[in-house]
Amino acid sequence: MNTISTTVRSLNGEYPIPMEKKWEFAKKNPNWIGFVTVQKFLKTQKQSPSRKEMDVLDKATKSLLQVKEHKIQYYIWNSEGDSKGTILLIHGWNGHTGNFSRFIPSLIEEGYKVVGIDLPGHGFSSGRYSNIVLSAKIVKELTNQIGDPNFIITHSFGGAVATVAQELGVSAKKLVYIAPPSKLELLIQDFSRYFDLTETEENNMRLVLEKKVKRTMASIDLETSGPNFENQLLVIHDQGDVEIPYSMGEVVARSWKQGKLISTNGLGHKMILRSDSVKDEILNFLTNH
Repeated sequence: MNTISTTVRSLNGEYPIPMEKKWEFAKKNPNWIGFVTVQKFLKTQKQSPSRKEMDVLDKATKSLLQVKEHKIQYYIWNSEGDSKGTILLIHGWNGHTGNFSRFIPSLIEEGYKVVGIDLPGHGFSSGRYSNIVLSAKIVKELTNQIGDPNFIITHSFGGAVATVAQELGVSAKKLVYIAPPSKLELLIQDFSRYFDLTETEENNMRLVLEKKVKRTMASIDLETSGPNFENQLLVIHDQGDVEIPYSMGEVVARSWKQGKLISTNGLGHKMILRSDSVKDEILNFLTNH
């Protein structure tokens, strides 16, 4: 079988060929560049929980949610003690539920039932790829089984997932978005610059991506969706975040009718999840009417 035939079949999932080989093929065969760039854009890098994160995860009741070919790991803490309501945790890109391990014990102690989900291609869930629309549909399937949460706490990419999930019918009284992206088109442009894509290659990528998720990128912007929601939103964003710029958090907070922004300094994109002051701000927001 010739190289092109083999590579084309691998692009359709029949043969496991390294991404580097696919990239090399696509650069020589421009008709495939959109497909390969989308694969690269949506491919996840699973991170294993640390020992301390596993200590928290192991205290949960663990269950699997089967949605078509996806086996989704989810966790429930304090299943009988939801006197203050249920909190759904949605992690960021290449993250997992364990990333919230600094917050979870306090949330349980306060009397909340806490639910965490490893999105497709993340944590202990199946798959090697993910995207916002797929993840939002999975979240909706989970809430169909366990009911809508009272509160949703997210990090990064999880904020976009939660927003689309609400458009699909998930309901929550209050939201906490930690370091959320406002405009997904900007993330595509950053990706294109990083990999030195031409304008044509970037456009091909966008077309393939929109066809895959059956939505335009503009329709997934948080700043566009925000005005449609009546719930309260707390955005917490670090001014020195180099992964999701602070300006995006500002835009998201302004977009909600009941949006509020709290700024941090020196925590960046990930340490913000380990901050006691951030945890306290979240607890105060959830408690106060």
